Amino acid sequence: MKSLLGGLAAAACLMSAPQVAAQAVTYYVQSAPYDSVSNYTACPLGGCTATFTTSQRVSGSFTIFGALTPNMVDEVIDVRLGDLNLSDGQNTFQTDFLNWSIVAQTAQVSTDASGNLTYFEFKFDKMHGLPVAQANAADPKSYVTSIYLANTPGGSYAFVQSNSLCMIRGDNTGGNTYGLGCINATSNAPQGASQAASSAVTISLTPPPPPAVPTMSEWAMILLGVLLAGGAALHLQPRRQTA
Repeated sequence: MKSLLGGLAAAACLMSAPQVAAQAVTYYVQSAPYDSVSNYTACPLGGCTATFTTSQRVSGSFTIFGALTPNMVDEVIDVRLGDLNLSDGQNTFQTDFLNWSIVAQTAQVSTDASGNLTYFEFKFDKMHGLPVAQANAADPKSYVTSIYLANTPGGSYAFVQSNSLCMIRGDNTGGNTYGLGCINATSNAPQGASQAASSAVTISLTPPPPPAVPTMSEWAMILLGVLLAGGAALHLQPRRQTA
């Protein structure tokens, strides 16, 4: 009887192991505010709505199936990507699992001995309809909106393009974008394209802290109270003279 129970327990562990390995892990993305922007100057196709500012940034999250393992070297993880929820300040990249409308043209990472990211390169492309085209400035389906995130030996950065003309399409390293991803795009302001860049970006398991809400000091509160009292006195004085 004991051996039967032990066998059942072992079988249960084996059945649950793949489920544990397949659990989605959320990674949080945040760049510094953009330090350079270039916005469209004309909109010949009528779909140019993004105007970036230096107060905007890339932020959001994405999931992968299973935590990153230690000592990964330039490993392609596009097949492990799941839910995506990113914003470049103007455009939203949001989907439950990547699909034909949003693809990972690049998804490659390296990790240290603890499984922490040491190098990463992600490029998410948002299509403008099927069938995708390329190098045709008169066809809206030749255009792409992209978020590019990288951490290289030279430093980390984020680069975003909105409504840029895709010159060359093709598969990523793993061959899972089926030619939808854009390998090379031009951001021509007269064609309706905008772009922005940030000099730093982080991807971590820890959500970024919420933006600080400015608080008033005690002296500022006292001064505000005095000003409100003075305003009330001035407001009541004419009423007393009239009466």
